[in-house]
Amino acid sequence: MEKTSIEMRAPIQSQAAANTDREPRVPTKGKAKRVAIGLLVYALVTALTLFVVDRALIALDLFPPTYNPGHPDVGWVSAYATGKMVEERCPNLATRQMAVYTRNEDGMRTTHSAHELRRNSGVFKVAVSGDSHTELCVTSDKIHFGVMERELNSRALQSAVFAYGAGKYSPLQAYLAVREPIQQYSADAFVLNLYTGNDFYDMLRVDDRPSLEPEGNGYRIADPVWYQLDSPDEKRESRLLFLMESAFQKTGLRRVLLRVHYLGDVAASQNAGVREVAGYMNDLRKASSDKVEYPHAFSAQMLNQQLFFHRFPGAREESLRRVKALLELVRQQNPNRLLVMSPVPSYQLVNRTPVDPAFLEVIGELPITYESGVAEEFELYQTLKRMALESGWIFVDNLPRLREYQGDELLYNRADYHIEPVASEIIGTSQAREIVNRVRARRAVAEQRNGR
Repeated sequence: MEKTSIEMRAPIQSQAAANTDREPRVPTKGKAKRVAIGLLVYALVTALTLFVVDRALIALDLFPPTYNPGHPDVGWVSAYATGKMVEERCPNLATRQMAVYTRNEDGMRTTHSAHELRRNSGVFKVAVSGDSHTELCVTSDKIHFGVMERELNSRALQSAVFAYGAGKYSPLQAYLAVREPIQQYSADAFVLNLYTGNDFYDMLRVDDRPSLEPEGNGYRIADPVWYQLDSPDEKRESRLLFLMESAFQKTGLRRVLLRVHYLGDVAASQNAGVREVAGYMNDLRKASSDKVEYPHAFSAQMLNQQLFFHRFPGAREESLRRVKALLELVRQQNPNRLLVMSPVPSYQLVNRTPVDPAFLEVIGELPITYESGVAEEFELYQTLKRMALESGWIFVDNLPRLREYQGDELLYNRADYHIEPVASEIIGTSQAREIVNRVRARRAVAEQRNGR
């Protein structure tokens, strides 16, 4: 009997072991529910702890958020009013030399104090603005506005010039940046240096900058869409939210998402789609070159505008409409001032030979050609000339003078393709000549009227 009992139990144990190997133990629904509740409780406790810590930091005023607010009217400001004359320095990318220049109390680039400009009514005062081709990293006497001041005075027109430019400024920003000083200093003239290589595209951009938006039969100045800068009206106290926002900003995802959203709106307005957006962004990627000091120089200076209008052709006409609206707005707000449109053509448009091989290599990878770029920018240049004259502006035709230059010096550097002092000499001299001719013509008309 004992032997039989042992033999009967053995198969049962073997079967149990086999069942254990074949069927892994699965948690019951009750256990899964308990795990879920535990995780939920943990999440709630963590959130509550963070909230309490955040409120305590706020109450104790510890680790306050540090925001980088944009300017509500201009977008961003490259130089602030300091209330005193200051000396600034910047390293020139092409020459590797340090440039030193002066700004006055209101942040204007000039050797004339704000007090002098406000009080002195016996001189001809000129405001100048533009993008990075105005805010060049060289001494002010070697930039076109410094050359213009020297030439105006040499032509018996006692003058004082003040300038304010900033990299990536649109023509609208350029005007808004000096609109108040123009009024405060009672400027006699305003010179707008519109860079034809990318300013038509910049007129369409909304990132951290005001823009002209259609309204009724015209346009209105719309507030910036804050991409990299913080809204000047945004004042959060939460340290936790600030930390999360900062982390998201540093990943670059916020800027990319906003950029894609903007391009999507452009594409939708022109019955385009994802294909055009993806193609444009891929074009910009291919436009970068490691054969120049600044890899994004070609896209920043010329190709971005050309590629954008290639992928979204309707944007070109909208840009021209906005430029026209800006010219009329400035004329309306400055009825008695001399308004001078002084376009700065790009390296590509001036079309000097031999063309930089690095530029031709990049162009060869894109769905555009060097010749098409020259032709398109020339057409934009000519359209700008017509619109400026129709709006009552003086037009300084810099392009033929730059093309006629026969010297050996570079008109544009090869680091980031900004104009060199020799080009500024040509532009500044042309500006002075046009202004002097117009002032003399006005004075002659006034003398005739008084004589009568």
